[in-house]
Amino acid sequence: MAKCVVLHALSLYSEDRTQLLREILQGKPDLFSIVGLDAGIWEEAIDRLCAMLDASGEAPGARCDTTAHSAESLGEVITFAEQWCELKGWPKSEVRVVVA
Repeated sequence: MAKCVVLHALSLYSEDRTQLLREILQGKPDLFSIVGLDAGIWEEAIDRLCAMLDASGEAPGARCDTTAHSAESLGEVITFAEQWCELKGWPKSEVRVVVA
């Protein structure tokens, strides 16, 4: 699984998207960036889900850095994620874009 995930939100966040977030978090990304509709709400949901997974013991230590980008383009956020990977010494290929 990719170390940096960019979620391109084409729809508003709703609780029925929790399974998608769980699947992505199983890959233990280091960075989870959201761009598009409701980016801040998506980010809050990811943060809450990580805390819940850790507290319940389902995924102890579940965490990732999250960023919401409501005013940037998809291209700008992908570039941000690629730069994050470079700073960590990982190839740009570690960036995965997910459309939701």
